[in-house]
Parts: sequence; C-alpha cells; structure tokens
Amino acid sequence: MIPHPIHTLLTFLAAALAFPLAPAQAQEREQNWYQVELLVVAHTNPTAQRAEQWEPLPRLAYPEAFRFLLDPQRLRANLERTPDASHSEVDANGKQLIHLRRRSSPAALDDTAPPPTTAEASGSALDAVSDGPGRSPEDSPASGDPAAVTEAPNEARLPTAFLTLPAQAREFRGKAAYMERNGPYRVLFHEVWWQPVGGARSALPIVLDQSGDQQSYPALQGTVRLHRSRFLHVDTQLWLNTSGDYLPGTWRMPPPPLGPVSLERVPAALLPDADADVLSAVTGYDPAWDAAPGLLEEATPTAAPVYPYRHAVLLQQQRRMRSNEVHYIDHPLMGVVIKLTPLDAEALHAAAYDRDVLELITGPQTPTAAVADPAGA
Repeated sequence: MIPHPIHTLLTFLAAALAFPLAPAQAQEREQNWYQVELLVVAHTNPTAQRAEQWEPLPRLAYPEAFRFLLDPQRLRANLERTPDASHSEVDANGKQLIHLRRRSSPAALDDTAPPPTTAEASGSALDAVSDGPGRSPEDSPASGDPAAVTEAPNEARLPTAFLTLPAQAREFRGKAAYMERNGPYRVLFHEVWWQPVGGARSALPIVLDQSGDQQSYPALQGTVRLHRSRFLHVDTQLWLNTSGDYLPGTWRMPPPPLGPVSLERVPAALLPDADADVLSAVTGYDPAWDAAPGLLEEATPTAAPVYPYRHAVLLQQQRRMRSNEVHYIDHPLMGVVIKLTPLDAEALHAAAYDRDVLELITGPQTPTAAVADPAGA
C-alpha cells in the first residue's frame, strides 16, 4: 500500500510551527475579521497519482457568485498597460474596473482652443488616478504637505479586505521554501490577506486562479469559501490539472472551465456629461449605451485555449476549524494548509497595508468608510 504522501507534509509542519491555544468559543464568536494564510501544495511523487482510482469526469465548475483576491502588483500593472485609462476602481466582488478616457471633448472640437502645454500633454494614466477627474495641478497638494492626506486626523476606517499582503507576512513562508527544496512538493498557491468572516449565506467563494484573465490553464484551479457559525468553516472546490499518466490509452477528459475574468475596461460615454443629460431628458438616451462593450469594435472570434493536461482531480471538502490553529486538508495529490488569526479593533484601526493602492481600489476622490465595530457581528 502506498503511504499517504501528505502525511509527511503535515508531520513536518506540525513539528515546525508552534500552535497557540484556541480561544474560548464565546471570544471566537466576537471576532469577525481574520488574517487568513492559505498554502496549497502538490505532491510530485509519480506514485501518488496511482494511490486511488480518480473519478473520470469530475464535476468542475465555478460558482455563479464569487469574489477575487486583490493583488496590488496586478492592479498597478493592469492600469499601466492601459494608456488611455482615466482611473481604476474595484467593485464589491473584487473585479478591477479601469475607466477609459473620453475620446473627444468640446475643447478638442473647438479650433480656437489653445493647444495643451507640454506638462499637460505628458500626463500619464497614473497621474490621472492620483489627481482624479476635474482636479488641476493647483488643487493637488505637494508631496509631504499634510493636506496630501485625504483622511481627516484620527479618522478611523476599515482596511481593504481581500488585499494580499507582502510575502514577509506569510508565517509558512520559510517552511514552504524548505519543502520545495528538500521534498517532493510544489507550491501551487500561497497568500495571506485580511477579511471579515460572516455567516454561510453571505460568504462568497474566493477564486484562487487567474485562468480567466490569462486565458490559459494553470495546474491549480477553483475556489475556497470561509464562513462562520459556532465554528469557523472552510469549503474547498479545488482541482489539480494533471498529465493523466494513470489513465489508460490516450483518453483525455474534456477541458474544464476557465475562471471568471477579474478585469474590465469601461469605455467612456461618447457625449460629454452635460450634453448627455440634455439628450436623456429629451429622448431617453442612456450614456451606458455608448459604454457597452463591443459597440464600436467588431467582435472577432477568438480560439479557445488549448487544455495542455489530460485529466483533473477534484478536492471538494468541508472542514470545521478554530482560530489560531493550523488546519490541514489531506489528499493524495494535494495538501491545503490554512490558518485564521483573529484581528481586534486596534489592529484594524492601525492597518496601513492598503495606503499605496487605495485610490486604485476606491477610485479618485472617493470618501473612506467609517470603521465598524469588529465585535458587532
């Protein structure tokens, strides 16, 4: 009988990490914000694939309702790759919306309008995000000026949820690197973030892969969902795309679905706002019609990406957890390691990890939300 490969991983981490005692259940229910660290590894030993008879056609699907994690580097890169961007914002489910500049303006149609100065002409998309629409350089505070802070002194707000933290915040960072160097393990996913955790009805699955944006198949696809009742719970709907060497002959399964797209470019209305308002009052014109994707561009069919694997193995489990404990989900081909650490009001008020990208998330000149009592849920 083939020994369970993930047991080695679990034994290794259990010996390497010190586990704090779990808090009392009453105290745990008072917390609604947590730091989440999630590590997913694949076992690369070829014999592991033959440990079980895998379902030939697993049911692989993304849920209808979901949300994304926010990667600061990816948010910036998406904006920088869009030269005609006006500003960026993120919707309630984590999709980045990059609003494009209007292609024409009254000044552009007026032959008597003075040409733009060199400074005006050299503005970049990132300048537009920093200053926001309708703001002049005189309105923008100088660097280092206290007026540059958009929040009032001592104004409390909740930090941005689901924004991935730097690698230095990962508790399992050193151990994951050691396993890759010294054992038959490959890290598929490793991130840490802060989020509120509520009841099962309001908890949306978190998409872990970017296959929808990249239009290609990574080794790991799927979602995880965190929710809370008396205990914390994690639900996994993850699948590992494999070479399928354990399959007979040349049979291969149909390609699984690609993930949802986390980026949308929003065209500006063709008419200036004032003219659009007049036209709407007279004819019922809606500026959103002009912003409809594909209205001005011919739709060009794109070929579906090639599925470079033969088979996928599904890890679909539900696990009850306690905060401040490291939990494992075992599987012959994969290992999921997760830890949720409660965050109190002081930690939430002091958090500043999202300051550098806040305007990419909320859009320009968006007021910050007042902080809520983390013990209120």
